[in-house]
Amino acid sequence: MRLRSVPLGAAVFCLVAILAALTASVSSFAALRPSTIPDWLQRHVGDGEGQISRVVLERARALYQKKVSEGPVSNPCYFAMDATRPGDLGNSVLGQRYYVICEAKQIFRAVSS
Repeated sequence: MRLRSVPLGAAVFCLVAILAALTASVSSFAALRPSTIPDWLQRHVGDGEGQISRVVLERARALYQKKVSEGPVSNPCYFAMDATRPGDLGNSVLGQRYYVICEAKQIFRAVSS
């Protein structure tokens, strides 16, 4: 039995296709995980004015919870910023892209710069 060589371009293409398929399956699996965001805070999640995007909130909460568990943070509130939102909406109107979240008191506040 004689082995055939596979052209390098075809091998690279197959490898990229496999990696793309794996990445898609991992991200779709992540979307199925249950939300750990409390119900009262869930009402503030979205893409509208005064709302925080899910990914920004999840990252801010994860960092806050990590720092609290490590000990250096004792503040009951944390701060988040959505860099994808404009800070200046034009006509001297500032966009709300900063968020103050106090879960213990169930406070959510969207603020402008």
